[in-house]
Amino acid sequence: MTLLKRLLAVGTAAAISMLGLVPAPAQAAPVTKPVAAAGTWLAAHPASADDGYSYQIYNATGLALAHTKSTADELRTRVADLRAGAAAAVPGKPGTAASLIVLAKALHVSAKDFGGVNLVNELRAGISADGQVGAYGSAYGQAMAIIALKRAGAGVPAAVVTKLLTFQDASGAFGYEYGGFVADPDSTALAIQALNLVGGNKAVVAKAITWAKSTQTAAGYWDSWSPIDSTALMASAFKTSSKKTFKPLAASYTKAYRWLKTKQLADGGFPATLTGTTSDQMATYDALYLLTGTSMSTFTYKLSPFTKKAQPKIVGKAKVGNTLTVKTGATKPASTLTIQWLRRGRPIVGATAATYTVTAADAGRYLRVKVTYSQVGYKTVVKISAGKKAHQ
Repeated sequence: MTLLKRLLAVGTAAAISMLGLVPAPAQAAPVTKPVAAAGTWLAAHPASADDGYSYQIYNATGLALAHTKSTADELRTRVADLRAGAAAAVPGKPGTAASLIVLAKALHVSAKDFGGVNLVNELRAGISADGQVGAYGSAYGQAMAIIALKRAGAGVPAAVVTKLLTFQDASGAFGYEYGGFVADPDSTALAIQALNLVGGNKAVVAKAITWAKSTQTAAGYWDSWSPIDSTALMASAFKTSSKKTFKPLAASYTKAYRWLKTKQLADGGFPATLTGTTSDQMATYDALYLLTGTSMSTFTYKLSPFTKKAQPKIVGKAKVGNTLTVKTGATKPASTLTIQWLRRGRPIVGATAATYTVTAADAGRYLRVKVTYSQVGYKTVVKISAGKKAHQ
């Protein structure tokens, strides 16, 4: 099961050839609102314990891509679960850290303190001196790391880019070794996105795009073990190119988009195989990149304002020795609070609780409280209470 999921994640065409299967394309009735339907399916089908932490990331990222009001609460729940599990699931796994960074930055939350884990540091720790990401080198892993580091505003080591280039063959495709070189659409798609992000290597990208165009089927998809994943990633990669470069790719992009919509199942999800009739987590997640016209390297979640904002208020007599309490109020929806007591407008070291005991150093000075209200999917709000002058 683990090997199969890994092959699906890479999108390898080799897997299907090894099994000796040659599926025929199947058509499905187009769904009226494909993005909302895919989001609804993901919300109703959380990743199971057997699926593992990585699939939890895919599910949450898919919900962020779909970005519907009806699934917003599920998205917040999934992110909370990911934060709770990060300390156990991320260390020693740079690929997991990279996937989480993409999600965190798209949601405008910190990648340096995600459930107590610095995702950027964890990713960097998995990069060897020669630039290889993880224990087993692959174009997919290299490209993911580049995308994540760029999205986090962190530096991309030159060696990581150089290592990525070693996974391209003479045809222009990126891939991996499995009894010889395997040209892989998914790896090529992510490599195009990564190289477009860092800039330079125009000839390399052009060669990869030429290969991609030449291998797109007449129906509009890229043939692999999971054509849905490959087609969504490749077409969305085209969109990351400059306007000038994308112009001749527009017809290929449109053909891929139209084909993809015909593969959506009645329940809103997408199958992992060309003729599949059962919706799959990763296929549905990847499909949403193309359905929303975005990509792994560019998508962002549009934040909403809180429907009800709060204003902190200090309660109690500001006298040395007395304990003051901040009434933070409540936002709608509920938010996570960060509290900081201030003296003369400056932070008081260690004073981050809802209560504060007035000290001799406060006498004659004004005390205030700064409260930060945050919630996934909402614009962070910072409010400062009215001041109270402390007395002896």
